[in-house]
Amino acid sequence: MTELRKVSNTEFLQELKKRVVKKKLSQEEIFNTLETSQEPELITEYKKVDLSKLTKADWEKACQALEKDKNYQEEVELWDSIDDE
Repeated sequence: MTELRKVSNTEFLQELKKRVVKKKLSQEEIFNTLETSQEPELITEYKKVDLSKLTKADWEKACQALEKDKNYQEEVELWDSIDDE
């Protein structure tokens, strides 16, 4: 359903710098987040699915689940904001 994109450290740091310069993030906010970072999210449940066999109802159910998923929506907003810049 979601796709993770690999980003180089340089690209990631440049993006952080741009956001600090544009006052979208503060340096303190970045350092606090890095210093107090939580454990990475652990995916404990998954199911392998042949996408070609999904029905329209399956896709609608998946989309509804993503609309309700707070983490997914935050990621969408983040990537949309990156695309806007």
